[in-house]
Amino acid sequence: TSLDAVYWTSAALSVGVALMLSFGSREVRPEVVPEGRAWDLALRAVRGVFTSSSTRLLFAAYGALLLARQMLGPYLPLLAVRAAGHGGSAVLAIGIVTGVSALAGALVSPAAGALGDRIGFRPVLVASLALGAVAVATMPLAGSVAILAPVAAVVAALGVAAASMVTALLARETPPERRSATLNLVLLPLYVGGIVGPAIGAGVVQVGLPWVFVVAAALMAGGIAPGTARPGPVDGRAAPAEGASGAPGGRR
Repeated sequence: TSLDAVYWTSAALSVGVALMLSFGSREVRPEVVPEGRAWDLALRAVRGVFTSSSTRLLFAAYGALLLARQMLGPYLPLLAVRAAGHGGSAVLAIGIVTGVSALAGALVSPAAGALGDRIGFRPVLVASLALGAVAVATMPLAGSVAILAPVAAVVAALGVAAASMVTALLARETPPERRSATLNLVLLPLYVGGIVGPAIGAGVVQVGLPWVFVVAAALMAGGIAPGTARPGPVDGRAAPAEGASGAPGGRR
């Protein structure tokens, strides 16, 4: 059936990604290679996230973004069906909305990185969260797939931009001896959001489908405060200054 083909295609693409990572990428060893038992290293990495003000703030901002995205994700197809109306094709509407949004997310990542280099990672992070929250809140107002699809694309693009800035800031502000372990945990908020977000959405949708997106927008906006806050000293050292290029010391 056509549904079977979707899953077979997804499986083939996953294998393709694994092959590209195996033969087309080069592993870069960290500046400081952690030593010790795997369990001790894992506990040390988790402690490092919660004892550093910089990583706490960035993980909080990223957690708010991912919680919102995981909350609205299951209900975006329902919103697409509603926008298509009774005379439209539900399958086509879902495909257009989700496909356009995924494509926008893939295309915007390089541009977001270049913008962060020019004006600073933290300003791009905060702006992406703020604009993303506004876009999410307006999604239920879309009266057609032609309107919903570009709005969903904007939401996806801003989400990718914010995620890219979090990763860049973690790489820049985390000390070398903890950088590799911290970046390995960067998807921890995704795992938590994947459990908590749909659970919240299941409760909120009982009030009405639009409210899922309103609450998700509020959660996303909740990441602005920790995204704006400047970290304190890192292990007794001053946090690196972010110049105009978003890198320590600015453009060189």
